[in-house]
Amino acid sequence: MKEKDEILAKTDGGLDIFVHYLGKECLRKKFRSHMREDDKHPSCKLYRNQALDGRSYYYLHDFGDSRFSGDCFFVASQVLNINPSMDFVHLLKMIDQDMCLGVFDRQTNRKVVRQASPMSGMKSPDEENRQPHGVIAYQAQVKEFSDEELAYWASYGITEDTLDRFQVRSLRSCHFTKADGRQYCIYSTALTPSYGYFFQEDRGIKVYRPRSENRFLYAGELPSPYIFGLDQLPSRGNMLLITGGEKDVLSLSSHGFSAICFNSETAKIPHLVMDQLVKRFGKIVFVYDVDATGRRESAQRVEELQGHYPVSRIDLPLAGSKQEKDVSDYFLLGGTSDGLKTLIQQALNNNK
Repeated sequence: MKEKDEILAKTDGGLDIFVHYLGKECLRKKFRSHMREDDKHPSCKLYRNQALDGRSYYYLHDFGDSRFSGDCFFVASQVLNINPSMDFVHLLKMIDQDMCLGVFDRQTNRKVVRQASPMSGMKSPDEENRQPHGVIAYQAQVKEFSDEELAYWASYGITEDTLDRFQVRSLRSCHFTKADGRQYCIYSTALTPSYGYFFQEDRGIKVYRPRSENRFLYAGELPSPYIFGLDQLPSRGNMLLITGGEKDVLSLSSHGFSAICFNSETAKIPHLVMDQLVKRFGKIVFVYDVDATGRRESAQRVEELQGHYPVSRIDLPLAGSKQEKDVSDYFLLGGTSDGLKTLIQQALNNNK
């Protein structure tokens, strides 16, 4: 079939298809199977096989269970839940559409369930070149959290009740429609799980993919300004923590703190927002990452707001590396609520 050959030619013998549906983890020497939950130790490897026609194609071999070995089309069929022996053309069309290969060169008419105006002014500098632009609609398929996914969140102290309260869902897939009508889709696998932060009664979504190169994707109508956790705050409180990201908010909330975050640590905080927050909370403390950006931005926020509002900041006792820089990492590495309260109290005392 010429479309199959063209797809293989456009995807480096199927390698790009493996990466698209399994994530870049499949480029490692060995990686865990996305189809077998019992694969606790990496047992899969990609090979490049030479075909009789002289062309070479990539093939996945599962040393733990050969039934899950196969080429890129077999893997895509498992992720997309399509029977390749019954509807191989449909499988090719889905791959073509998801990866924008242009092989079938036709407009799709997939149903869209959310329509909204494009977001503007919501991008942080480091996300500017990574998130999809002009995404006006999405269709998300949610599923129950797997045990592995719940264990991931629990490592930061985040409970299933907290995930539910903040409208965080495990995604099976999410289809996006851009302003120009083009569509594409991301799929969640054991190797590349995807989670959705839902807003505005599901009119908007921020997709979080912790193991993917593009960790955040956006679609639909999001709050302006973007403030995650605002709806879950109590009406009154002694202290509010402003932190760097959604996972940090979830972790802090699970540990008994009131917390919010903006779309990035570089976001400027409107005075109108601060006016409303100080009416509800006696003290406001910035708990940003301890890398160079987080330290710089938290100091700048305090400098901008101090004198007008009761604001302070703390530096967490972390190394500042990629694996050890935010308050979620603080709890992951054994930090406690009492320990964080002590750090905050010391910062407040130093500001007196």
